[in-house]
Amino acid sequence: MQPDFAELQRFLLDCPPFDELDAEQRLAAIEQMQAVYLNKHNVESLFKEHSPALYIVRSGVFDLIAPDDTVIERLESHDLFGFPSLLSGRPVVNRLAVEADGIVYICPEPVFNQLRRASKAFEHYFIRAHGQRLLEEQKSERGASRSRATGHHLQLPISDVLRRKLVQMPSNATIRSAAERMSQEQVSSILIIDPPDTLAGILTDRDLRNRVVAQGLDYELQVNAVMTPAPATVYGRQSLMDALALMTQHNIHHLPVLNDKDEPIGMITNTDLMRQQRSEPVMLISALNKAASLDELIDEAQHMPAYIQTFAARVHDSTIVGRLLASLTDTMTRRLIELYEREHGVAPAAYAWLAFGSQGRQDQTLSSDQDNGLLLADDLNAQQQDWFKGLGDFVCDGLYRCGIPLCPGDIMASNQDCRRSLSGWLDRFSNWTTSPTPKALMYCQIFFDSRMVVGNKRLYNKYRAEVAKLGQSEFFLGNLARLQSNVPVPLGLFNRFRSTESGKDSDLINIKRYGIALINDIVRTYSLHAGLTEPGTLARLQELKGSRLLNRGDNQALGEAWLFLSGLRLQHQLEVWGTDKPKNALDPDELSTLTRRQLKSAFRIIKEAQQGVGLKFGRTG
Repeated sequence: MQPDFAELQRFLLDCPPFDELDAEQRLAAIEQMQAVYLNKHNVESLFKEHSPALYIVRSGVFDLIAPDDTVIERLESHDLFGFPSLLSGRPVVNRLAVEADGIVYICPEPVFNQLRRASKAFEHYFIRAHGQRLLEEQKSERGASRSRATGHHLQLPISDVLRRKLVQMPSNATIRSAAERMSQEQVSSILIIDPPDTLAGILTDRDLRNRVVAQGLDYELQVNAVMTPAPATVYGRQSLMDALALMTQHNIHHLPVLNDKDEPIGMITNTDLMRQQRSEPVMLISALNKAASLDELIDEAQHMPAYIQTFAARVHDSTIVGRLLASLTDTMTRRLIELYEREHGVAPAAYAWLAFGSQGRQDQTLSSDQDNGLLLADDLNAQQQDWFKGLGDFVCDGLYRCGIPLCPGDIMASNQDCRRSLSGWLDRFSNWTTSPTPKALMYCQIFFDSRMVVGNKRLYNKYRAEVAKLGQSEFFLGNLARLQSNVPVPLGLFNRFRSTESGKDSDLINIKRYGIALINDIVRTYSLHAGLTEPGTLARLQELKGSRLLNRGDNQALGEAWLFLSGLRLQHQLEVWGTDKPKNALDPDELSTLTRRQLKSAFRIIKEAQQGVGLKFGRTG
C-alpha cells in the first residue's frame, strides 16, 4: 500500500540516518517507498516479494530470527533491518516473527543505493551498523550457549519468576480473615498492605503457628499484632541472585517484591527459586552467611576461587559471573559487619556501607580488588566515629583475609577519607566537580559508580540523589569528556592493533583499560548528564534508551562492545588463572581470525563513541 507521505516525512525526521538527509533527498526517497501491514499470516511473504530492501519498522514488534532459530534482534518502532544483504550482496537467510502486528516501510534497493551515493552520513551509518553485525552474531552465539548453561537463571529479573498475582490484606484485618484468605489462595504467606500501596509487613504460616496458635491468641485480633513488620524486600528489576543472597542471609523463605516506586507487586518464595533447579551458588552464599566467626568465614572463602573458576568456565557469561562475584563480596561484607556488631554492639548512628567501582556496578572479575566506603549520619561524636573506624578496619581486613585484595589506591572504608558524613561526601563531590583536577577525575570514575550493600536506605537515597545533581555540572562533564577522548584506542594506521604494554615474549593489549573501562567511562558521562543513579553500565544503557544525546544505534553498539570485551576478558582470565600472566592484557596474535575482527570492530565502536562524547560535552569544560 502507498504510505501517507506527510506522516512518513514526520516519522523519518526522527529516524536515523534518514534525519541526516536534506529535505529534497528525503522526499525523493519517500515517493518510492511502500508500506506493508505485517501480521502472522503475511509475514513469510515479506522477503520473497520485497528482497533485497531496507525495512523500517513504523509500528508493531518483530523478532529477527537466524537460520538456527536464535533471536538476532527484537525490532520495534524506528528499528531498521535488511541492510546486511544490501551491503554484502548475500541472499536473505533470516526470517521475521511477528510478536505484535504493525506497519513496516520498504525502501527498495535502487533507492537505498541512490541515498548512499548522495549522502556520506547515510552510507557511513549503515557501514558501521554492518560492522556491528559480527558483534550481534557473537551475542547470538553467547545467548544460545547461555540458555543451555547452568547458572543462566542467576541473571533473570525477579519479576520474571513471579508466579501469581498479589495476595494482600490490610493491617487492620483479623487473623482469622487473613488465615482464611491464605487458605483460599493456597499460599503460605500474605502481604500486609495499607493504603496507598504501602507495605506494612508480611504474615506467614510460621507466624500463625508460632505467634498465634502456640500462644493461644484470639483469632479476632488484628494481623498487625502478629505479622513481621518491615520485612526484607527486593525489587522486581533485581536478579534472582540478589533474592537468593537475601534469603540465605536472613534464613527466610518469603520475600516481598517491590517496583521502583516501592509499591508491592508480589512475593517470591524459596519454592519459586527451587523451580529454577540451580543450587550451587545458594549453598556457597549460605555457607558464608552461616560462618559463626571470622576464622570460619575465611575458611569458607578459601573455597571460592576454585568454585568461581569452575562456575565461570561452565557458564561463560561475564554478566552472570560479575553479579555472582559481587553478590559473594556483598555477602561477606554483611557477615563481617554482623560479626563486628556482635562484639561491639549495634551501630551508634545511621550509616550505609557503600560499594564503589566494579562491585558497585556488579561487574567484578576474578582479579577485582576492594573499592568501598562508609556514608555516615552528620554530627557524630568522637566515640561514634571510633566505632565506625573500627568497623572499616575490621571489614576491609576481613575481606582481604577472605581473598579480596586491598585497593592499591586506598579507596576503602579503613581510610578516613572514605568514611564521611552525608555533608562530608557531598562537599567532596562538590570539590571534584567544580575543580576537576586529573586526580579528582580519576577518583570520579570510581566514586560515581556506587551501590549500598547494607545500611539506612533513606540516608543512601538522599546521598545518591544529591550526588547525581552534582554530576550534571556541564563544566565537570566537559572535563570528563576530554579525559576520555584523549585515551588512545589500540588501533593504529590501516586498522592494525597497537600494543599498550609489553609482555615477556610479545606485545599485549590491555582490554580492560583501553576497552571495557573506556566504555564504562563514556556511558557514565551520558548517565551523569541524564541524572541517573543506576551504577551498572548495561543498566545505564537501558535507562538511556530514548536519550537525545545517545541515539539507539550507538547505545546498542556500546552495549554489544562491552559484552564482547567482558566475555573475552573472562575467557582470557580463565586461561591464565594461576599463572603470572597479566589478567587484563592479551596477545592479539593468539586470537582466532574471527575474534580479532570482532575486537577491531569493538575498538572502532569505542573510537567513534570517544569522538561523540568529545563533541557533545568536550566544549563545555
